[in-house]
Amino acid sequence: MTVFASAKARLATMLPAGSLRARFAVGAFWSILGTVVSQGMGLAATAVAARLLGKAAFGELGMIQSTVGMLGVFAGLGLGLTATRYVAEFRSKEPVRAGRIIGLSYIVALVSGGTVATLLALAAPYLATHTINAPHLTVELRLGSGLLLFNTLNGVQTGALAGLEAFKTIAKANLLTGLLNLPLVVVGVYFWNLPGAVGGMVASAAVGCLINWVALRAVTHSARVPVSCSSIRSELAVLWSFSVPAFLSGAMVGPVTWLANALLVQHPNGYAEMGVFTAANRFQPLFTLAGSTVGAALLPILASKGGAASDRLSRGNILVSWALGAFPAVLLLSFPEVVGLVFGPEYSGLLTQRVFILLILSTCVMMYKQGLARVLAARSLMWWGLISNSMWSVVLLGGFLGLRKWGAAGLAGSFLAAYALNTLVFVPFYTRRGLVPRSTMVSREAAGIWLAMALAALPSFYGCAVFIRGGALALSGLVLLLAFTRLLRGVRLLADTSVR
Repeated sequence: MTVFASAKARLATMLPAGSLRARFAVGAFWSILGTVVSQGMGLAATAVAARLLGKAAFGELGMIQSTVGMLGVFAGLGLGLTATRYVAEFRSKEPVRAGRIIGLSYIVALVSGGTVATLLALAAPYLATHTINAPHLTVELRLGSGLLLFNTLNGVQTGALAGLEAFKTIAKANLLTGLLNLPLVVVGVYFWNLPGAVGGMVASAAVGCLINWVALRAVTHSARVPVSCSSIRSELAVLWSFSVPAFLSGAMVGPVTWLANALLVQHPNGYAEMGVFTAANRFQPLFTLAGSTVGAALLPILASKGGAASDRLSRGNILVSWALGAFPAVLLLSFPEVVGLVFGPEYSGLLTQRVFILLILSTCVMMYKQGLARVLAARSLMWWGLISNSMWSVVLLGGFLGLRKWGAAGLAGSFLAAYALNTLVFVPFYTRRGLVPRSTMVSREAAGIWLAMALAALPSFYGCAVFIRGGALALSGLVLLLAFTRLLRGVRLLADTSVR
């Protein structure tokens, strides 16, 4: 008991109640926990589906998900991020206004999500025949319209909960949804093949929507934020200043990614190539969602007055997502055989492993930039994000048109080129404007981190022996540890700001 009390006292000293550090630590803990559970269950469900469906049918499932994701950009309209940003700002000083913004987000999401879902159901025969080269997927696309609608509503609900800093509630909701997702998808695939897989995903999203709705009602009542749909016209300016650029920025990613995937399935043996790409890319959400859920804990703090003034928080914001991506990445880059182990023998071989390596490297660049994206959102500079994503889209499509003959490997290489070039052009620009600490993102330590990534990737890419890759992993891990230690030491030297 004494040891427990001592540990509790030490923790209270390290994380003073109400401080930025404590708020971030609590939010990050619950966000990561919820993400690990839900994404772990999602990965397990996907792995079972990949084994039962086979490579070509699994590629078809990936294309359906890509289509739903692309249209989801138009249905979501950046509303989840809008809810997080403005509910975080107004929940304490103007709770009535925060409630109106939640109500406005709900109404717009219901209308836009319902409209786009209906259009998908009606246009499914045309899309299946003329865009994704698979007329037999009409039924599956129509089922996907339900997934689109529920995902849109879930985005607003989770965004509002994040703005209220209800991360423990989000984690519990993710846990329940993840536990249901696995059996629903597995049972669906086992009895009804591909339509069953899509139907299981729709059912899981619907249950998640119900869970989030109950949770949001409880949290808003507790926080005394009255959700209201009256007088929401007074908040329409928020949609123009924030939601519109957030939506357009997303429109430069989702639809362009879908178009690249649609080009891939036109390739000879295209759906088998898409199956390889989908399997190799399935690990990416484990990284990006870990970063974005921690980001969900950071964004409300960055948007607050105290957070905006904290240089220490600004540096930590950049480093946390980057570190979450870098350390597991070097392990996966050193042993890309994990794709075949998880998804089955059909997804083994050097080609699949090279696709995986290229995608993990592009994911590392994404994680590097996540902190910057949060800064843009916190400071309502979403139009800059639109410019950056526009360049990314041009490079991705142009690159894949040139590399299309290489199939899944060409698409993975195009993603890496798009993220790398976009970073080289825009990150120095943002550091010069003072949006992010220059010493954190452009330094010898940062160069060492990228060197460690390359050191882990190259032996695997060329199929070197396991002992060579193991040695490269040990050296890469050491370089990462030293680089991040030095960068984090710079954060610790700055004074902490305590805000309530």
